Amino acid sequence: MDRRYTILAILVIVAAFGLLILPEKGGSKETDPTKMLISVNDHARFLSTDLITERIIEADPTLQLIDVRPASEFRVFALPGAVNIPLDSLLSPQWKDIVTEKAKDKVFYSNGSIEADLAWQISMRLQIPRVFVMEGGLNHWFETIIRGVEPSVTASSKENDLYTFRLAARQFFIGGDSKEESNTKPSAPKEKANVVKQAPAPAAGGGC
Repeated sequence: MDRRYTILAILVIVAAFGLLILPEKGGSKETDPTKMLISVNDHARFLSTDLITERIIEADPTLQLIDVRPASEFRVFALPGAVNIPLDSLLSPQWKDIVTEKAKDKVFYSNGSIEADLAWQISMRLQIPRVFVMEGGLNHWFETIIRGVEPSVTASSKENDLYTFRLAARQFFIGGDSKEESNTKPSAPKEKANVVKQAPAPAAGGGC
């Protein structure tokens, strides 16, 4: 495993234990440790890349993507509509209104899921509502949406429908011939594509 992700994994474990022993602060609202452990084991916090993509295309006003990667990586590429709040700045007062917005689903994402999941744990500990993690992060988004593989001839109708959706979504992000340009990193979305298929509902209990 890459050393960076090994370190991040250790940080997640340390944070999980830290949340259990974190002292209550006067006047602050924090999730009970037992409830926190139950929430950590609930994979409902993960939203699929297909669902996130559909909501981006539809310009869903209730979606707020939060990119927790360093600013240098965010400047290279980010999902449309995302705001960059590096993990170490998540609790900064300047981002309070965005992170605690009650009318929106705050979806954290990073390159994988580790950093985003840590942001989710911090938010849950502070009882911030409607927080989620994009399953697999940007790496999985590129694999599924931009570089998706055409199903075999024996694929089910559900698999073919999903591929049709991903092709249309790919055209939305990179334009032109979506099959030929599947290795291109999009810098910004093109004009809205005619997405004729909705992304299938995420499977129950799905996670990393």
